[in-house]
Amino acid sequence: MPQPVSPGSRRPRWSGTDLVPPTVIFLGALLIGASVAMGPLVASRLEKLPLSIDRTQVADGTARTQVADGTAGTRVLDRCSIDTPRARVLAADVQQRRRLVAVHPADADVVTVQAGTALGVDHYLVDGSSRPARDVCARQTLAATIDRVTLTRTDAAPTGASSIQYRDDGAAVDVARRSGRTYALPFGFESPGSYFDVTTRSSVPLVDRGRTRIDGRTVAQLRATVADTDLSTVQDDSRTVLTRPASWFGDLPGVDPRRPLTATLHHRAVHDLFVDTETGVLVDERTRIVEEYRFTAESAGGSSDLEDFRLTNLSTTLIGDRASRIDGADAARSRARPVRLTSTILPITLGTIGGVAVVGGVAAAVVTTRRRTDTGAPAAPDDPTVAERS
Repeated sequence: MPQPVSPGSRRPRWSGTDLVPPTVIFLGALLIGASVAMGPLVASRLEKLPLSIDRTQVADGTARTQVADGTAGTRVLDRCSIDTPRARVLAADVQQRRRLVAVHPADADVVTVQAGTALGVDHYLVDGSSRPARDVCARQTLAATIDRVTLTRTDAAPTGASSIQYRDDGAAVDVARRSGRTYALPFGFESPGSYFDVTTRSSVPLVDRGRTRIDGRTVAQLRATVADTDLSTVQDDSRTVLTRPASWFGDLPGVDPRRPLTATLHHRAVHDLFVDTETGVLVDERTRIVEEYRFTAESAGGSSDLEDFRLTNLSTTLIGDRASRIDGADAARSRARPVRLTSTILPITLGTIGGVAVVGGVAAAVVTTRRRTDTGAPAAPDDPTVAERS
């Protein structure tokens, strides 16, 4: 009589290797999913202004050297000559130092940047010889500001909270509805937008003037042109208004030398920002500044000679030094590295490994199935043909 095969003898003989292909396929799919999600979930979170901003930028303006655009060297009004019978304008070497740090409030969405900027005289050129500024006039500082602004970390735009202090002994001035960028642009910016000028508290367009390279980084040259502005109307600073006898200003035809005349300080500038095209980091900056005292309409009294009069307070072209350019390029590289890693390198690597794993897992599963069929693996338990005859 036929004897039924015991149930245990009809079960497939599964081994540990049978579980390898599905596991490999699962892990491969997991790696592919991670590669797809890493850019939107991780890289996008890194494309923000960092909370660890701390940079020092130095720019110099020299007395003797003509720069590439043909502008003359630096000339400065000797501040100590204000208390003398005659104004004195001297050639000088000047230096601007800026410390840029991140302060509170700061969180995942915003960061507050505080920029302390000081422009001072380093040396004067007197009778053809260079002399330390302190030996000529103790008033070495020409201008100083502390600018505090809260920015959104994604687009580097002001949120509305901003203040500027123009004098050490004066209160900070709140800036309402501030617009335009000054110290950084967004990551991967396409349109430069506008520039906020701290000196005049005005916003002007940024004009893209092409691309160049600085210390291995591709940068966009963006130009902001600040129109002539009477600083006495925007700054509460005694240095913006000057009242002296006519003789102090020079030989003015038809004017009584003893007559008091009032002049206000006018400022205009051209800022060239060299911004890293990938990260928006300000790598370098060059600024042409012209400041002149001009008589008020009341002092000029309709005289064309007085209306056309100009007394230089500052005329210079500030060029960032090499150390500042290198530091800016390094800051751009440091900011780009984690974004490139999580948006390109790791997704490609994980996606490639995942794809290989999936293909390998499928191939292994096919080979295993064929091998089991070729070696006569037992049929399924419910196969009615399986029987053992005596």
